[in-house]
Amino acid sequence: MFTVGAIVLVFFISKAANKGNDVDRKNYDYMTSPDDRLWLLALHTRQDLKLVAFLLMGVIFVLGVVADRLH
Repeated sequence: MFTVGAIVLVFFISKAANKGNDVDRKNYDYMTSPDDRLWLLALHTRQDLKLVAFLLMGVIFVLGVVADRLH
């Protein structure tokens, strides 16, 4: 029960992270800034947030499995 809920939550988190990354990537490619460091910072920040989302998905899935074992 908890594992199924975790899988559903993981699905929605992954779709949101992927959609946000795709939308922002287009904006980053067309960003005109005199400072290239700003462009790289924005791009890597978005990629780091996507990594955090995927790590959160792993934690949620493991917690769902543990909750099912305890319940």
